Amino acid sequence: MTILVAVKKGGRIFLGADRITTFGNEYFTDLVNAGKIIKLKHAYLATSGYSLLDNVLEHLHHSNHKIMENKFSSRADVFQFFLELYAELKKQYTLVDTGKETYAGIYNVFLIVTATSIYGISNNLSVTEYPNYAAKGAGSDYSLGCLYATYDTISDGRELTRLALEAACHFCIYCKEPLDIIEVKASDFGKANKSYKDHGKSLTTIPKRKGAGNLFQEKTKSNSTKRKSR
Repeated sequence: MTILVAVKKGGRIFLGADRITTFGNEYFTDLVNAGKIIKLKHAYLATSGYSLLDNVLEHLHHSNHKIMENKFSSRADVFQFFLELYAELKKQYTLVDTGKETYAGIYNVFLIVTATSIYGISNNLSVTEYPNYAAKGAGSDYSLGCLYATYDTISDGRELTRLALEAACHFCIYCKEPLDIIEVKASDFGKANKSYKDHGKSLTTIPKRKGAGNLFQEKTKSNSTKRKSR
């Protein structure tokens, strides 16, 4: 399991995720190439659920599958991507879980983020576009509560994303640092990727929780100065 958060604020969009990977009663946060943010040709994708989907997306990238050319320019485009992914899972990746067909529905949930839009995809493939922020995966309730409480107070979208991820990590046993956060820019897209997790220098990794104290202290100080100046 993992926590995924996307935030749109002040004309900028950020996507973040933790690094935990669980195997039964074991967990790891330091696996090689374990970041949850995947670079597609025209969007970033992050997923929470079976780590097997990470292997599938890596394989589709390396095989230059046509599905990876999707431009994600609308909700219909996003839906088309997941329809094609579902069909490919049934056709090529005929893997089963004990007692059930793993891909009768996609167990995972997803965020697709472009330079202008945030889309959430549920495990029944329904696609929702969010105007300001979204959270998916384990601990998402805590992240959404944090975003509701802070969105109108904090102007920095990166900090909003970090706080929402930290809230999930604090309360949910299936979420854990380090945290990866990337600002999603139009210039990131349109080129072929060397790797399906080729983020360049735009991805920031935060090794441990920082909390919110300074952010609210600065806000309080700013409000106090405004009152005195009047």
